[in-house]
Order: sequence, then C-alpha cells, then structure tokens
Amino acid sequence: MKKLLLQIIFLIAFCAFGFSQKSEMSNAFKNKEFEKVIELGKQVLESEPNDFDGLLGIGKAYNFLNKFENANTYLEKAINCAKQDWQFAWANIELMESNFAIGKIEQAKKYYKKSLEYKGTKNSTKKLRGLALLFGFDKVYENWEIMETENIIFHFQNSNSIPNKEKYIAERQKAFSNINAFFQSELPKKIDFFVWKSNEEAIKVLNKSLGFTEPKYCISHNRDNQTKGHEITHSISFWLDKANKRNRLINEGIGVYFDQTNMNRLEKAKKETQNQKIDIKDFWNNGNNYSEQILYPVAGAFVEYLILLDKKKFLELCKNQSYENAELIYGAELKKIISEFNKQLNK
Repeated sequence: MKKLLLQIIFLIAFCAFGFSQKSEMSNAFKNKEFEKVIELGKQVLESEPNDFDGLLGIGKAYNFLNKFENANTYLEKAINCAKQDWQFAWANIELMESNFAIGKIEQAKKYYKKSLEYKGTKNSTKKLRGLALLFGFDKVYENWEIMETENIIFHFQNSNSIPNKEKYIAERQKAFSNINAFFQSELPKKIDFFVWKSNEEAIKVLNKSLGFTEPKYCISHNRDNQTKGHEITHSISFWLDKANKRNRLINEGIGVYFDQTNMNRLEKAKKETQNQKIDIKDFWNNGNNYSEQILYPVAGAFVEYLILLDKKKFLELCKNQSYENAELIYGAELKKIISEFNKQLNK
C-alpha cells in the first residue's frame, strides 16, 4: 500500500512538473523568448522524449529563429507522436515552413498537401493559408509561368505587361550578382520572385500591397515595374547574418541604395524633403513615424553616405541596425557623421 501511494505521489509530481514547464513555454512564446522555449522544451523531453507539445514547441521556436534544419529534427519526431487532427495539422504546417525555407520545395509541398487532410485549430488554419499564398502553393498560382536562373525562380502571373521576359529575367539575375558581390551572403535557397500583373490583383489575393519581401524565406512579391534590385537586396542583406536585427531606416536605405537605378540619391532626398528640417537620428529611432515618400529617399542617401565612409563598419551595422549598435561600431564619430549628413541634406 505504501509503495502504491509513493508511485501515485510521484506520478502527480511528474505531471505537475510537465504542466509547469509547458505553461512556461507558452508564456515564453507570447514574449517571443524563443531560446527559452527551446530550453524549457528540452527539459520536458528529458523526462518524456515523445511529448508532442515539447517537440512541436521546440520545432516552432527554431523556425522563428531561422534555424530550420534544427526545427526539422524535432518536427519529424512530433509527427510520429501526434494523435489528434490538430497535432497532425500543426506538425505538417511547421514542416512545410522549415523545408521550404531551406529549399526543399517538393518536401514542403508534400507537407502542405498532407496538412490539408486534417482539421486544424483556428491559428494553424490561418498560418497554413498565409504560407500557402506566400510560398505559391495555393491553387491561385496553378497557371502561373515559372522560369529559373542561377539564383532566382521567377513566377509570372498570366497576362502581365512584361513584353520581354528574357530581358527582365537577365536584368534581375545581373542585379543579384552585383548586389551579392558587395554582401557575399550565403542564401539558403534561390529567391522566389513573384511578378503580379497589378497591385490591385495582389491586394485581392494577398490582402497586402506590392512590393514586399519575406527575407527569411527568400521570397519577394512584386509589381512588374519595380526597380531591379530593391526587393532582391532585402533577401541578400538579411542572410548576411540570419540572426540580424533590422531597423526601418537602415533596412529600407539598403534597398534604395542597391536598387540599381544609379540615381543621385542625395539630390533625390533633398527634393522630397524641401522646406523640412531633417534629423537623421530621429529617422533612425522613429522610422515608423515617416511616410515611404520621405523615409525611402533619405534612407537611401544616408546608407550611401555610410558605405562611402567605411564599408567594413557598414557591413557590421547591417547585422544589427539599431542606433545603439551604431554607437558601438562608430563610437564618438557617430554624432559627427549624423551632423555632417544633416548639414548636407538641409542645405
């Protein structure tokens, strides 16, 4: 009797421990503390190696951290431990994501089709729909034309207005080569470059205006008349360091500087900011307060200024684009850099 009682007490304690860890994992997810999620999940697996929640949680956290190969290890185990529809749905969706992100497109499609067989949760269904539209898996893309180069896979919507696709493709492949000669990034897959026939058409399907890039997946969705390099640059610069911390001023400035238009960026910025006194530090710290029409040309001119000043330091800044990191990289010189740029822009 005593032995049985001890076993019951141990089981209760074991279950309480597991519940506590999973509760902490959930809170860590809400706070975007993904390293903590992984640590807590591994603690759960030490006592219960086949725990679905622990395996899925770790896999999802690795996906958030762009460590997709690591995610696969845990998500494949999670599928084998799944018992309910929602569990199969989530595991397949996360595997679709992690495989696509490393260029295993056929595997990703397999997991996409599999995930459609299960009734998922409200959140999993929403994520599945979003990724299918982003990745080009949804049936809306069935009749799109696909053409491929060394570094880019082009997806053309039928009836778009590009008269010479071969020239269009060659120009963007050349842009990729020119841009990556600067960054020397190692992308995990080719860039999927979607070209829509109109912005209105894309908004109806994606509920989002063109153009935009999701660099962790090396995906761009574009208008047919966008510059050759802007969106391509976002993927290339992101993969200079996959743990990068981006800032709107620097990130969009990189896109503008490498858009391959070779315009006079400072003059363009001056034209767009006439009669306004510009302080680049405020743009850096409060970039979301400024419209694209103002921020983009200013950002492009400022990035050009930084690159011409010191390429090596600029590449370090690309990895963590915060103002605080710039202070560490440039030291006391940063205030002088900002002051001099402000003077040039506000002449």
